[in-house]
Amino acid sequence: MRALSYLLITSMKNAFFQLVKKPVMLIVGIIFAGIMLMSMISGGSRAGSVSLDLIRAGAFGLLGFIAYNTISKGLKQGSTFFSMPDVNMIFTSPIRPQIVLMYGVIRQMGVSSMATLFMCFQIPNMRNLLHLKALGIFALISGWFFLLLVSQILSLCTYSLTAPYPKRRRAGNIVMYGLIGLIAMALIVYLAANGGQMKAVIDFFGLSAVSFFPVVGWMNAYIFGLINGDIVSAVLFLLLTAFFPALCIALVRRTNSDYYEDVLQTTEMRYNMRQALKEGKAGAKNMNLRARTGKSGLMGKGRGASVFFYRQLTEQRRTGRMLLDFSSIIVIVIAAIGGIIFRNLAQRGQMKPIEMQIIAVSALIYTLYFVTMTGKFTQELNKPFLYMVPESAVLKLFYSNLSTVVKSLVEGAIAFSIIAALAGLPIWYVAAAAVLYATMSQMYISISILTQRIQGGANSKILGAFLYLICTGILVVPTAIIFGVLQAIFYFSNQNLLFISYLATIVYNLAISALVLFIGKGILKDANT
Repeated sequence: MRALSYLLITSMKNAFFQLVKKPVMLIVGIIFAGIMLMSMISGGSRAGSVSLDLIRAGAFGLLGFIAYNTISKGLKQGSTFFSMPDVNMIFTSPIRPQIVLMYGVIRQMGVSSMATLFMCFQIPNMRNLLHLKALGIFALISGWFFLLLVSQILSLCTYSLTAPYPKRRRAGNIVMYGLIGLIAMALIVYLAANGGQMKAVIDFFGLSAVSFFPVVGWMNAYIFGLINGDIVSAVLFLLLTAFFPALCIALVRRTNSDYYEDVLQTTEMRYNMRQALKEGKAGAKNMNLRARTGKSGLMGKGRGASVFFYRQLTEQRRTGRMLLDFSSIIVIVIAAIGGIIFRNLAQRGQMKPIEMQIIAVSALIYTLYFVTMTGKFTQELNKPFLYMVPESAVLKLFYSNLSTVVKSLVEGAIAFSIIAALAGLPIWYVAAAAVLYATMSQMYISISILTQRIQGGANSKILGAFLYLICTGILVVPTAIIFGVLQAIFYFSNQNLLFISYLATIVYNLAISALVLFIGKGILKDANT
């Protein structure tokens, strides 16, 4: 354990020194620290407060997103939590695999601690805006930390228990998606049974039955048990939350699950691809020996950079998800809930069609921001053929993310069709909003490319997210201004021309996306950037 402790501390030191050597990232880090410090000093306004019921609903959604995004990694074939130096130094050392797994848990605790540290800067806002006392602030911060830690432990243990067994992995996916589908269906039924009121969505997450939803419901119940002064209930839910990962760790220790082989394959494949690119070799061999085979029907189509688009469609077809994925289901469920609420408000005369149109497109585009930010486009940058094909870098970047844009178009068409059908909105709105939604997807991807170009070889997720947020604010705010101003002009002059506001915004998105792709094309000059 002393060797692992030394390795962990040394890795942290090296990461800091590497950051210092990169002036751009150092400047961004200083700005980020300054903003966090200002938020801690200035605090928030006491002008109003947010309902605890609304906070509970929002907290459940946020905790659920974090838990799903983390645990699902443990169910994906080929996931790895180690680097090639770990393989060379740790895997070959006389240390039990279970101890190495615990080393991964400890390293992830550091990441969780850093994320929790940044949350501490929001204590003044929690006190002034949410009117929380010391116990409530402790509940939010500790709940955030515990959820991050528990999710990482479950992810690592799930990977260890299921990686060698495809049937177990499929069963794990069925259980995870089944639970998510169950909570979504329960919410829709509860919403419909209560007249489609927005308050019903908030009240749903306050039901006692929701508190027993695995991990997320338990942690939410712990947080708001402390806030409401129910210490006994909070402690019981915390113990229940701690028992689940402890049980998984015990199963890993008792079984002879050898996750080394899968980790080694994935890590070595990524390392060899990068080395081949650095040395200027013609290519790197695909080491994914467990690739799923099946009829493609698409490979061989396209020419030049467009082959990347057909390759992605082929891979998606083999996985059984040609276009829509789990994030698409989330968007569609949100659209269904929003459509029910809009229909109820329209029947009461409390909301106009133009208000519903703006709220719907804004809410789904806001959701798209998080879906795209956590998307898998960045994985394409690890593919060696993306760098070796003698085509324009802009075209290669465009076609390598085109499948995501097409997915967004189909996803938006379904979501806005549901909203239009439930709320009685015009047909033209479905087409205009779906295309706008797709162009915003391209905009977010282009910003992601620009962010990675600015970062260079740095792999800081926190600073990367901060850069992504800044670039999004600079480039997307004009989109909102153009859309809002034109909506207001045509609403008061000629409402039959409201579609022009969508067309103008779409043109702006396409132009900015093309410009950003051109600026960020240098990302393909080096495999490390």
